[in-house]
Formats: sequence, structure tokens, C-alpha cells
Amino acid sequence: MKASHQPPIVQAAQEQKATSAALAYAALGLSIIPLDGKRPALMTWTEYQQNAALPETIRAWNSAGLLKNIGIVCGKVSGNLIVLDLDGAGGYPAFAATFPALAETYTVASGGGVGKHVYFYADSLPPSVKAMGTPIGNLELCGEGRQVVAPPSIHPTTGQPYRVERTADILRVPDLAELAVWIESFKPRQPVREWQPPTRMNFPAGDAPLNPRVIEAIARTLAGQGFKQHGDWLHGSCIHPERHKNGDRNPSFGFNTQTGYGHCYVCGTMLAKEVCEALNIAPDQVGGLVERPQPPTMQTQPTVKRKPSPDKPKDPPPSVPTDYRLPDWLEQYMEWSGTTGNQTPMIFHQAAGLWLLATAVGRRLYGEAPWGVKIYPNLYLMLVAGTTFYRKSTAYKLAEQVARAAIPHMLMPTPGSPERFQEALAGRLPSNFDKLVQEQRERLTKAQPFAAQRGLLKDEVAGLFGAINKRDYMVGMKDLLMELYDCPDYFDKDTQTGLNIVENAALSILGVTTPASLSCAVSMGDWDNGLLIRFALLTPEPNYTERPAAKTYRSVPQALVDDLRSLHERLPAPQTTEMGLSAPGALRLKVECWEQCQGYGDWLRRKCDPGQDTELDDRLKGVYGRMHVQAFKLAALFAALDWLKTSDESPTVTVDHWNAAQALAEGWRGSAHRLLEQLDRSGEATIERRQQERMLNSIRAKGQQGVELRDLYRQMHVTAKVGRQVAQELVKAGLVVEARINGAEAYTAIEYLSVQ
Repeated sequence: MKASHQPPIVQAAQEQKATSAALAYAALGLSIIPLDGKRPALMTWTEYQQNAALPETIRAWNSAGLLKNIGIVCGKVSGNLIVLDLDGAGGYPAFAATFPALAETYTVASGGGVGKHVYFYADSLPPSVKAMGTPIGNLELCGEGRQVVAPPSIHPTTGQPYRVERTADILRVPDLAELAVWIESFKPRQPVREWQPPTRMNFPAGDAPLNPRVIEAIARTLAGQGFKQHGDWLHGSCIHPERHKNGDRNPSFGFNTQTGYGHCYVCGTMLAKEVCEALNIAPDQVGGLVERPQPPTMQTQPTVKRKPSPDKPKDPPPSVPTDYRLPDWLEQYMEWSGTTGNQTPMIFHQAAGLWLLATAVGRRLYGEAPWGVKIYPNLYLMLVAGTTFYRKSTAYKLAEQVARAAIPHMLMPTPGSPERFQEALAGRLPSNFDKLVQEQRERLTKAQPFAAQRGLLKDEVAGLFGAINKRDYMVGMKDLLMELYDCPDYFDKDTQTGLNIVENAALSILGVTTPASLSCAVSMGDWDNGLLIRFALLTPEPNYTERPAAKTYRSVPQALVDDLRSLHERLPAPQTTEMGLSAPGALRLKVECWEQCQGYGDWLRRKCDPGQDTELDDRLKGVYGRMHVQAFKLAALFAALDWLKTSDESPTVTVDHWNAAQALAEGWRGSAHRLLEQLDRSGEATIERRQQERMLNSIRAKGQQGVELRDLYRQMHVTAKVGRQVAQELVKAGLVVEARINGAEAYTAIEYLSVQ
């Protein structure tokens, strides 16, 4: 029995049944949603961030079996409710010691065993803020639109209930600004990076000279905004902050007071006209944008040919919401992998999680696009960063660990040749199948129906490009991989081992490489509607910071494995036929966001217009042309995760799913620009590339006989360690092979090897 004198919130929390508790919470003015474990059991719950569910809705959820656990939505909809979520044994003691007055409020002990939820009503809503992986645990102030698990819910991992820890009423406070600052103080400080002027800019040719008074007006305006002098440059925050996903935290914009050009490391080169528009400067008021020529002294006026310059309206960037929500599974994967691999950029962990989802789905979901094609959610992803520092292979290895625990049969063997690769795609078992252990045979047999729709991991993907471009026996591999990206229904090829028939293909690739290896291995053809532009080209996020290292190793959370396996198993399964198991069918997605997808595609296409004031780099045009499709693939994966919480026959891709997907795609677009910047500007990548080119030319000059390593590093005037590292990069890129000359370490160019 509950004590009648206890506060109403405590009485509601101590109800034995979820339905009774949910109705009691709702009667107190709190917005309730049903949970499955700790995740919303609804496909979308944005409605209940604005309006609380009615009692009949709550009863309907219970009748449908959705009300397994209870979530309370924070923010205005629940009377300005704010919940401090402390996950870790040291979190609550530190909080209570720092804010003893705030600790005198209704508090819940989580079913996980060490967490606490501390409830407040705040007259002024603070922003939601969190600090993960701190010495005292994870700290989060859950504000507008967030949800927390409420008693008597059961923790999905421990099986223990959430229970009342402190039987007090919810404390009402004017604000929680000091508490928010306290949480912020646990976040790692971002290193301040000194801005450097760009070493390479794309200047349009043939333009008339700028009016010096326009340059002076821009310089005065920027100086008045606090820009700092850096030689000929004025440096400060970008004049287009809307183009920066997380704001221009490390100011990246510079204006050259001699040339009149601006440059941002995210947005690229900017003309004076664009800078004037952003700063609300009217060039006409200072004599016009260009310097007017003096009239000629000759009797006859010369004919001056000018390029037409129509006054085109400024094309605004696509509207990308900043409050999008990623699926809980992906958030949980990133939290685990980001803590375990604390030195790896989060964009890499996020990509690895998306690759896992694409691999689990295979070819069993598709959207029927209005432009007449079927889009399947397979992904080609490339993680590109310098050697060692960014620990990019950690993202690859953690994803492989999850895949082997949840869906090991969906992992593709690394291709050795086009013929063997096609055999694997066709589901042909290896020649040594009978010699394998029982577990391996069972895995390969289970993989046969999914043969052409699995996931491929490539530790040095630039080596694959190098081999494709240089080795005769790899002829055809590039076309094969390009075709697989588009998920053909059927193709076949007659080889020495027989006819290989590949059906229902949907390959997903996750590869890693360095900028130097990539630039050395790829050709312009790979950029020009080739294989490279089918990859999402991912580089470390601009605001990258190393996170605190975990004190102890944390194995893969079982919930991640179980949910990934559940997604895989809920989709259509292979069917038993007279010929054995057939490839599984596919569900058609219900799509509510085609208009937004097409609008994004149109905007990207306009960015490729050669008539723009600053034309887009040709290498990026193919990337832009496929970005709206990549975004739809992500939206489809997000819809599939939400579908797991419903009894619907097929997933529905909503505008909310699209918003989150487009936001990620915009991050990928900026990443592709960063990659080109790394490939082009002087720096580590360029130095490595020059070293590679010098060594490769030396090796090629020796022909079939090859050259010893010691001769190479002496010629290049580098240490033996650096010489060996450069040589190994060329080996990974598939351009040279190791050899022995009189027992000494040596290398030979691949084109001089005879085909075995």
C-alpha cells in the first residue's frame, strides 16, 4: 500500500502496473510515451513533445502491447520538467556535494544499478547538455524534447525495476544555469588551433580588377567585427555560419586585403561580391564592384568583349534542421564505440554503425523513386585520415566485432580476383569447404542465399584501387564494384570455373585509408563518374577532440547485438525450394519524403552548374550527383530501426527520418570538401605523396630487376624507417611488391611482374 501522505509523483511511481502508473503520471500533467526497454515503442513520438497523450491513448497503447515501460517527456509539455540523468557510481555523490539544496527533490534509482534521475521544475528551461565518459560517469541534463525512463519500468539488461530513491516532491527552481555549467565543465577542452592562410585557392580567370574602395569597405567592416590581422589576411569566423554544421568553433575564414578574395576551409573560395552580400555592403555606394577603366585617348573606341554576367538570385543552402534525432540503436552504438575507441573521430564510428545496419538489411528493403529506379540501402563508405593519430582502423575493428557477434554470415570474404569475387557473389562454396570445421561450414551455408548482399571490410581500400588500376588480373573489378553499388537484379559471367550467376546484389563496403595512399592509388577516371564517387568520403570532423579513455574494457553491449540480429531476422528470409534456399525477397518502403529528397537533389545539381561565379571542383560533381540518394539510403535505415518497434508490415520513411539523414549527408558533403583540401594543399598528405612519387619513379626506373631499400632511402635522403614506411604505403596501394636482391629487402614496380 502507498502512503496517502506521500507526494503525488511518488504515489504515481509506486503503482505496480505500468498502465496505472502512466495514467497517474498523465494526471499530474506529465507527457507519457510507451517504451520498449529504454527506447520509444512508437515509430515517431514528436507529437508528444508538444501535446501530452490523453488517457484513452494511453489505454490504447496498453491494449496494443506497447506499454511495456514508461517514458516521461521533459520540457514545456510536462510543465517545464527537467531531469538530471547521472549514470555512474560517482555522479550522484558529486552532484549532491556540489548542489546540496538541489538534491532535496524527487529522485529515482535506475534499474541499471548505479544511475540516478533527479527531477526538477524550472521556471526558465535550460538547454539540454551532456558530458559523456567523465571520471564520475555520464552526466546529462535532459530538457526540451528529451525523455527519461520512469518507475515502475524494468531495465532491459539487468531486469531490475526503476524505483523511487528519494520520496520528496519535485523541487521547483527559477533556473538550472549553474547545474548546466557544472556539467559543461566536465567536457574535454578543445585545443585552440592557430589559423593558417590557405596555400591554394581557385581564382576565376579573366575577371576585371576589383575596385580598391570595395576592398577597403570589406576590411573596415571585418575589423569592426573583431577580425585579427594575419599578414595580408583578416581572420575570423566564417561569414556563412549556416554552412557549418556545429558553427565555426575554430574560426576558419580569412579575407585577403590585397586580392579581395575570401576563403573558408569549409566553404572554399569566395568572391568579393559574395563577401559584400554577406556583410550587407553595397558596392555601388563606393563606386562599383570593379575598377572602371579610363577612357582611351584614341579617336576610335576599341571593342571590349565581356562575358555576360546575369544577376542570378542567390541560391540558399538546403534547410537542415539542427534538432534531428538519430535512432537509439545508432546513438547507443556510437556511445559504446566512441568510449572504447576514444581516439577515433566520431564520424568514423557513426559510419561504421551505418555500415552494420546496411549489412544487416542487405537487399531486403527498397524505395520506388519517382524518377523510376529502386533504391536499396546499401552503402560504400571510406574512412580517410592520416596514419596512427586518428586510429581509424579501430572503427573498422569494432564494427567487425559486432557483425561477427550478431550476423557473421553477412560478412563477405576479401576479393582476391574478379573471378573468385564473382564466385563468392554467386554463392559458390570455396574449394576447401569439406575441410573446414563444422561452425565455418554452417556459416558459409547460411550465407549462400545472401551471397551478393553482404558487407565487405577492407583495411586498406586504397590498395584495392591501386590493384584495380595497375594489375592486369584485376581488369573488370572496377566495373564489377560500380555495378554492385546500383544493386542489379541479375548478371552473369562465364569464367574458367564455369558460369557465375549473381542475383539480387546489394554490396556494402567499409574501407579505411590515408590521404596520401588514396591520392597515389586513384586516377582521374575514379573521380570522373567512376568508383571513387560512389563512396561516402569521410574525414575527421572539424571539431575533433580526443575523448577520455575508458578505465576498463567494455565488451559489446548485448542489446546492440540482439537488436541488430532482430533487424536482420525480421526482414524477409530465404525460402526453401527444390533447388535449396533461394535469395530472400524485399519489402517496399512507404515513403513520405520524396519531395524533400528531390528538392535536395535539385539543389545539389544547381551547385554543379558550370555557370556559377565559382565553379565547383570537377572531382566533386560526381559526389554531389549521388548525395541525395545516399541520404535516402540513410533515411531508409533509420525507418527500419523504428519499424522494429511496430507491428507494421513494412517500414515508413518519414520526413523526420529524412531530416536526420540529410543532416548526416550534409556532414558528408563537407567531409568530401575537406578531403580535397587535404589532397591539394601543402602539408603532411602532400609531403607523403611527393615522397611516394619520388620512390615510385626510382623503382620504375630499375625495371624488372628492382631496387634495394637501402639504395632508395639514400637517394631520397631519408632515414631507413621513413624509407620503409613510404615503400609499404606503395605496397598497400598496389603499385609495388616486395622482393629480395641478394637477400636484401627490395621492391619492384607491379607493371614489371609477369602475371602468374
